[in-house]
Amino acid sequence: MVSSNLKSLKAYPSMAAAIRKSPLIVGLGPSAWPRVITGFYFPKFKIVAYNDCHDNEIIRDFGMDVYSLKEKEPDLEISPETPGQILQTDLAKKYLKGFKKDFIFLVYKSSHILEKACEENGWRFIGNPKRLTETFENKKNFREIVQKVGLEPIPGENIAIEEMNVDKFVYFQRLFGKEKLVLQLAEVTSGGGNGTLFLDSPNGLPIFYDKVMEIRNNFEGKKKKIETVNVTAYIEGISSSISCCATQKGVLTGPIQTQIIDIKEVGTRMKGRSGNYAGSDWSFMHFTENSQYQADQIAQGVGEYMYKNGYKGIFGIDLLVEKSGKVWPVECNPRDTDAFPVVSMLMMDTGSIPLEVFHNLEHIAVKYDFDFEKVNAGYKRTPFEASQIILHNREDTAVVARNAFQAGVYKLGKNGLTYARPGFRLAELSDKNEFLFTENVPKYPGRAFVSHSRLFRMIRKGPMLLAGGGLRKEVKRAIEFVYRELKLVEAAEGISEDHGANFLFSTKLLTAKTHKELGVVDVVNVMSKTNNGFYRPAKIAWRKQLSGDHILDQIPSKRTRKHIRSDEKKLKEFGIGIKVYEDLAPKLFEDWLDLYRKIISEKSKADILIDKSWLRKKKTLGKKVGAILATKNGVVLGGNIFSEIGGILGVGFGVAERISGLSGGLGLLLDFHFMKYAQKMGYKEISFGQDTNFYGHDLSVGLISYKAKLGFIPKAANKTYFETTYLLNYAKFPDGVFFFNQNPKGALRLTAVTPKSEKDLGIYLPQGLQMEILNPDEVVKNHRNLFLAEV
Repeated sequence: MVSSNLKSLKAYPSMAAAIRKSPLIVGLGPSAWPRVITGFYFPKFKIVAYNDCHDNEIIRDFGMDVYSLKEKEPDLEISPETPGQILQTDLAKKYLKGFKKDFIFLVYKSSHILEKACEENGWRFIGNPKRLTETFENKKNFREIVQKVGLEPIPGENIAIEEMNVDKFVYFQRLFGKEKLVLQLAEVTSGGGNGTLFLDSPNGLPIFYDKVMEIRNNFEGKKKKIETVNVTAYIEGISSSISCCATQKGVLTGPIQTQIIDIKEVGTRMKGRSGNYAGSDWSFMHFTENSQYQADQIAQGVGEYMYKNGYKGIFGIDLLVEKSGKVWPVECNPRDTDAFPVVSMLMMDTGSIPLEVFHNLEHIAVKYDFDFEKVNAGYKRTPFEASQIILHNREDTAVVARNAFQAGVYKLGKNGLTYARPGFRLAELSDKNEFLFTENVPKYPGRAFVSHSRLFRMIRKGPMLLAGGGLRKEVKRAIEFVYRELKLVEAAEGISEDHGANFLFSTKLLTAKTHKELGVVDVVNVMSKTNNGFYRPAKIAWRKQLSGDHILDQIPSKRTRKHIRSDEKKLKEFGIGIKVYEDLAPKLFEDWLDLYRKIISEKSKADILIDKSWLRKKKTLGKKVGAILATKNGVVLGGNIFSEIGGILGVGFGVAERISGLSGGLGLLLDFHFMKYAQKMGYKEISFGQDTNFYGHDLSVGLISYKAKLGFIPKAANKTYFETTYLLNYAKFPDGVFFFNQNPKGALRLTAVTPKSEKDLGIYLPQGLQMEILNPDEVVKNHRNLFLAEV
């Protein structure tokens, strides 16, 4: 793509000539958006992205060449989603072989795997080698560099982690004259805020130790060691940063940008971490000339040292700006920071050349010239007016998005956000009431996100932060709109022991295969669709349509109808009454709850899922809860707890004593009376709650037959997600494993993994459903080969 932006370099003909002569640049990354700036200036440019996301399409429609691996091969997985891993795929290798001319990669940050791939294939990349980035990203090294170049670091010391104890903490409090301290793991070089903790008391040290243990476990088996901690005074001020580029003529610097950190609304406030990056706000504050001068001096001093030692191009420095205007250097980020590419779009919108252009030319190693003072001053001439925030999974566990989301520009009005038009550039926003959503926006439902991982970005012209702290009201409204639209549902993550069986839950098949405890796992559930395994809803809802016919005539099982007729006649003889309570009183609920606890606790594979506060919470939310109770002499013998959701009356919990002499049981009669009541009240559809879609373990296979006999049909629960299940060990499931999964046409079918025949099973199938019976030995063999043979 040849962009008109190249014409803006007419004042610097040597730069324009160098760009025209540059080889084909191939941007690599999880999605296309972070690499787009180069495409506005360099005519020979393509992007290879891992994900198939909606914003990739918008960028492609604009005219940039975007090749998506997952668009070509939806089941493809890489982990982590880095340029090096992209180059390991056969799909990327095949695509690159089609290039007839020389090319060079553009990456966010180097890695060993990237450098190895380039070395083996004779490839080059725009970026600095890993050994350099790790040197400058190390917090201990950064403090030493700051002092070497004659700058003042934040008061503090670097000590061995094992030296940090209560006495040492108190010592530093006295030394700095500050109650609050910052503990910063020096060797941690990823994740804004990861490895940083603010503490005002030694009582918080256990949190620090836990974090150290967690990070060390993550680095187990790797060369990097987490050994030291920077202990510094906590200084009140504005967390900020500056975007820089080290060039042959000097260090170019942008304006100071306020950082948005530790924001609960977007999932960046986390236990054990402080200063977690959520976004940048260029409109919140335009800093004084004196503060900007101090920031420039810090950036230029550090940047010139880096350049002399081999580093070229873009980097960022985190800063702290005190109320007095004094600026402190915090740490160095030797890479594209998350301020990019928005900061570059701001530079373009104010008539300046974005830093990516200089970054690329430095690494392509071509001759070029420009007026350093003029360009550098231009970045600060016009105040920037924009802000961005990165939305994350807000939960401490994985979530799955049940909806896709449309990337582009949205307008905020009285009734919330409405989609306005496609877009991916800051310039496409017309005013402060518009928001741009981009960077890896999910194109299809079902995308899984691990705990506190990022979703995508939200950008606006104007501020997001309030002067007194926190987010502006309209920004919160926009954020909540997104989370509602995505319909995120929590999903299990990691290994979970459930009544003697070990279940592994993972967002990717690839990460499940390499889990260090895979050897003890019985069942693997992956939150994505793959070519192998059983793709199924995690939860099943049981629904029944009601007509005007007599309820008995709407029950398909002749035997069940006979039992109901027989048992109804016996109730009076047994002195048992069944009554509907449309608004359940707390005392009756507690009586029912005592029975529920007693019966459930006697079962070997069952969990108590409701407590005394349940009814109060429901009523606080304005929900009406009713019950159908069976009693004798004022004692509750059984009951169904029901409520209405979305026009459907459903049983949430049910329990009943065994009554000798009843053919179908008291529970069957309670269910029959529930159906009669629902019909009387005019309901056209009823629900028998929802089950974990895995029968034969804690849920009896007989539950399927029972609900089917009453005419209930299984369907994927409204608030569930789909997962792919693999069975690695059958010994834990002597009664067989049963679940509803999708057939090739997408319809549900009952799959039974059991040595028994259909005749032996005697299962009463739900109407319209088929059953597939699979030999457990063959299933386990195939699934174990898939997992364990590759470990």
